Amino acid sequence: MSQVVVNLSDPISTWVNKTNEIAADVGNLNALADSAATLVAAINSIDSDVGNRSSLTTAAPDLVTAINNLSTNFFELTDSADIKALFASSTTISLDSNHGAAGTHAKFSLVDSSITSAKLAASSITSDKYADSSIETGHFIAGAITNYSLADSSISFDKIQSGAIKSSHFASSAKILIKNVSGTTLKTVFGPGV
Repeated sequence: MSQVVVNLSDPISTWVNKTNEIAADVGNLNALADSAATLVAAINSIDSDVGNRSSLTTAAPDLVTAINNLSTNFFELTDSADIKALFASSTTISLDSNHGAAGTHAKFSLVDSSITSAKLAASSITSDKYADSSIETGHFIAGAITNYSLADSSISFDKIQSGAIKSSHFASSAKILIKNVSGTTLKTVFGPGV
């Protein structure tokens, strides 16, 4: 659109038309959402609200591009110390700010032994989270394995310690005495009763 200019040679009707065209281009001051009384004051108010674009720490050519860059470059533009500060009581989070290609978010990693039992919700570790053979006998508390926990026929003969079973362990025991002809007991045999 070319600039509207009123020439000295223009007749009054052309002058009126060009003046109305300029007024239409400027718009109605009463329709300004800003309380400024003039267009210059309104533009200055917007400029003040937006701030000085030369103060941007990004190379973006305009404010829209700068704002869009925040969502894609946030982690690349933020130091790991700044990210750690977002986690109020933790100093065990590390940040790889160079992770991935440009425009991808950085990668967080947890330091070894940084998750304590206090940070785990009750019942959060279920049986499917245990690796095979990951629980050793030293981790069982006394009395943790009860008869209810044992499968039928799960204890084989080689698991019974020599001398561990005595007649006192039978629910009801029967005693057999082997005697000689004179009535002297030669051997006493105990077995489970019925």
